[in-house]
Amino acid sequence: MSELGQLLKKARLEKGLSLDDVQEATKIRKRYLEAIEEGDYKVLPGSFYVRAFVKTYAETVGLNPDEILQYYRNDIPATEPETNSEPIIRKKRSVQHSDRFGRWATTLLMWAFVILIIVILYFFLVKTSDTPNNQTADDTKITDSESPSPVAGEGNKGDAAGGNGGNTSTEPPVTPEPEPEPKPIVVLEKSSRSEDNFVVAAPDNGKLEVEITSTGGYSWLGVFVGNRQGERLYYENLDDGKTVKYEMPDKGMAIRMGRADFITVKIAGEVIPDGDVAGLKNMNLKLVPYEEAQKLQQEAGGAGNTGNSGANGTSTP
Repeated sequence: MSELGQLLKKARLEKGLSLDDVQEATKIRKRYLEAIEEGDYKVLPGSFYVRAFVKTYAETVGLNPDEILQYYRNDIPATEPETNSEPIIRKKRSVQHSDRFGRWATTLLMWAFVILIIVILYFFLVKTSDTPNNQTADDTKITDSESPSPVAGEGNKGDAAGGNGGNTSTEPPVTPEPEPEPKPIVVLEKSSRSEDNFVVAAPDNGKLEVEITSTGGYSWLGVFVGNRQGERLYYENLDDGKTVKYEMPDKGMAIRMGRADFITVKIAGEVIPDGDVAGLKNMNLKLVPYEEAQKLQQEAGGAGNTGNSGANGTSTP
């Protein structure tokens, strides 16, 4: 067994993972994983796959893949360079096309800027020339309009009211402030390094959208109805930048992440903290009535919106 293989095997055992678990998370065949731990790289299909498989294996067991490849670069077969002049020629052609397009774009933007300035000046001159005429016409209408004649008896009424001309002042009604709109509630019941249990609820016991996104790298992802023995909604690698969305089932949801630090989970648009563990992480979401979630939220220390103080928001201790 090579020194690199011993290091990877030790990290795997410390994570409590079997070769089957690593195979499930990375989609690399078990016999290739065994060959990497034994240092028998001839079993793998090629030198390029050796580096790619070692890097993926290291990420899954929580090791830094770049440091592993750098430190053991003499033990890992080097990738054979490919000699081909065609890509270089194509690259030069693409650079020429890019320069030509850049010159056309610069010329077009310059003319567009000049035309925009002319249009702005035109509308400014037209508006300023129309303003005095309109103002004169309005002043003429106000001057020519007759003042309303007083109605008989209004003077007496004003005197009787104490010289106020019969006018009575009334205060405008006070508009009550609207109540804050209730928001979804997420309460952390139990947490450990490898598993978090949340209680979630929607206002008026409606529906909640769960959004899962891979950021920073690809990671294996499993999404299940209820628990990990329930129906599979997603069960494969989640590429970097890819997002999957589901409506929260009535039975709740279980999420299993190969690299929690690469995955962001949102409920109704709010980010749910997962500890950013560089390894396997389980997240269990239990759907309960809104009133029950409010009670649990108060017992957990009040309301908040993803950790911020406020009314009827996502609560995280």
